[in-house]
Amino acid sequence: MLQFQNSADIKARSFSKLLLFCISIILFSGVCLQADDFGTHGVIYPIEEEDTIVLIQQQLRNMEESGELARHNTALQKKTKAAIERPKPVEGITKASKERIFYFNPSYVVKEDLKDHQGRIVAKKGTKINPFETVSLSQNLLFFDGEDSEQREYAQQKLKDEKVKLILVKGAPLALSEEWSVSVYFDQGGLLTKKLGIRHVPALVSQEKLQLRIEEINLGEQE
Repeated sequence: MLQFQNSADIKARSFSKLLLFCISIILFSGVCLQADDFGTHGVIYPIEEEDTIVLIQQQLRNMEESGELARHNTALQKKTKAAIERPKPVEGITKASKERIFYFNPSYVVKEDLKDHQGRIVAKKGTKINPFETVSLSQNLLFFDGEDSEQREYAQQKLKDEKVKLILVKGAPLALSEEWSVSVYFDQGGLLTKKLGIRHVPALVSQEKLQLRIEEINLGEQE
């Protein structure tokens, strides 16, 4: 009889715990169900269910089907080809009307310690370095306008007389390179001419000791 009562007590306690658990679930569910009664605060945006990548892919498919993508690619190829074959002329450069000779010192001050691959300091911060102390300019540089016939003739003559690197400030470098069978470069964005202070062409750059000698040449005085 004692064993039966213990078993009954255990079952009663288990049932009570289960009942309390169910009641708590029901109460909790009621709270959750009524959570929207607290009102709306701030701006509510709709949930974006469509993936951005999917939208882009769909747009590309639509452009491909309509032929718009092919037209866009063709236009981009033509624009890129034109930019390579005939870059934008360097702004502010004109034909030399008088002789001008000046110099450019390539020295610079080290802003922080320079170290080699083993971590050894090769140049301390504040050190003044001139690259010409260790290397030399292998070729003279000739800046010129490739669309000016007089400057083209001068450049061709320079090629025969000395070892010179040709750099255009205007014109078609690839076409000229093929025509003359020699490498022809272009001063993109006027990076070199601005750095060196060149304002007129043709301009011949050569090394003189530890400096660059820059000569803007008036071809009218070359007769």
